[in-house]
Amino acid sequence: MRSVLGLAVLAVGMTAQNASATLVSPGAGSAMVMLLDDGAYGDGTKAMNEQRWQDAVSSFDKVIQSKDRKSDAALYWKAYSLKKLGNAQAAASTCDELRARFTASSWNRDCSALTVDARVSIPPVEMERHEHSTGRTPDEDLKILAMNSLLNQNPEKAVPILRGMLGSNQPPSLRKHALFVLAQSKSPEAEAILHDAELGKMGPDVQHDAIQAAGVFLGKKNNGTLVEVYKSTGDAKIKRSVVSALSVSQDASRMVDLARSEKDIEMKRSIVSQLAIMHDKVAEDYMLELLK
Repeated sequence: MRSVLGLAVLAVGMTAQNASATLVSPGAGSAMVMLLDDGAYGDGTKAMNEQRWQDAVSSFDKVIQSKDRKSDAALYWKAYSLKKLGNAQAAASTCDELRARFTASSWNRDCSALTVDARVSIPPVEMERHEHSTGRTPDEDLKILAMNSLLNQNPEKAVPILRGMLGSNQPPSLRKHALFVLAQSKSPEAEAILHDAELGKMGPDVQHDAIQAAGVFLGKKNNGTLVEVYKSTGDAKIKRSVVSALSVSQDASRMVDLARSEKDIEMKRSIVSQLAIMHDKVAEDYMLELLK
């Protein structure tokens, strides 16, 4: 419980810390970013220069939602900022969104390096694009491009094919991408497949990826299902996946409900650690509740 209370103290103090943040020079060891333009993207890079990581996330979210030409870069820098906030799971989900939406983006390799090995530090030295490979085999790349194209052109044919891609004989990268494509489809059949995957009917590995996909693309409208999954499973990995997905959609209310009812102190700490970095009144009120 002491560690949970410590997180609460940290969260309550975050606003004051952000307000006093100042620009730090490269010689002081901070990560400096070149400001290339104005608007939300420029606001995000400025926030990173000043180590205001939550503000950076908010600014890059605006770029992503506007579908700006720099959305792929914004997704990477959002993931970087989330990693700096200590939210590695949300950073990984953001990188998954980048790979799903921008298959050929040169930022995919950077995102992979950011999330695959927690010891790797990727300093944001510049905001220019670099030509990198995605780390997948050429055959996997072709199949992913074909999935995206088929769903756009002929959803009725795409959905059963995507369902077949969820089999255990497929590479994990293809299974994950198939789930991300299904999550973006408005087809009732696709929604049913994703729902079954979330409930664990296709195995734990597919369930984990389905929960991530739902968190990134479906938002709060699907969070009732995620809470159902959390309450019905004893698998700590699946529970943490649900918490991460709820965090991605900023559903503080449901996360607080889960934290209040959670008996396992480590799992409760996991939820509180996500709530601690949210700029949300419900989360802040819960932090104050923990301190009483």
